[in-house]
Amino acid sequence: MLTVEKDKEAEQVFIHGSPEKLRWLASRLEAIAAEAEKSGHSHDHFMTEEWGGNELSGEVQGGKESHALINHLVVYGWGSR
Repeated sequence: MLTVEKDKEAEQVFIHGSPEKLRWLASRLEAIAAEAEKSGHSHDHFMTEEWGGNELSGEVQGGKESHALINHLVVYGWGSR
């Protein structure tokens, strides 16, 4: 399980994950960083099944009245500028 959620005002972002999915996310972040160092930039998309992916879970884990699910997360990596 891995969800990305925001509060209703979109001022805070929350990540909820099982240990194995958090380790998986850490490995993806490492890969983005390595590619950014090599080529100057990199990115990856993480989506719920509803949005055509399978990286993110589609059920809110935090306060269901106060959190909203994010269906598509894009992480960018940039090399030295």
